Amino acid sequence: MKNILISLAIGSIAAIIDITPMIIKKTDKFFILSAFLVWIILGIFIPRINIVSNSVLNGLIVSLLFVLPISILIYKLDPSGLPIVIVTTIILGCGIGFLSGLFIK
Repeated sequence: MKNILISLAIGSIAAIIDITPMIIKKTDKFFILSAFLVWIILGIFIPRINIVSNSVLNGLIVSLLFVLPISILIYKLDPSGLPIVIVTTIILGCGIGFLSGLFIK
């Protein structure tokens, strides 16, 4: 139970980091909610999916795989937004992996 709460906290931090610029830009609330939920879910999944033993690299791989389908929709709606999504995914995915490696046993 403790690990789930830590995972939720890590995912929440990543979610807040991701949606803050979206709120400032007054992005549609459904896009904000979607992004928020993606990072909450990734906060739970990344520590539990072990593709590689390095937690940072694992976070990177899992987050990129998870965001790939969403990226197709983003590209369709706004091709110029895709690089921002990819960079954010790389940074936050590595961050979740790193923090999970430190705090989740």
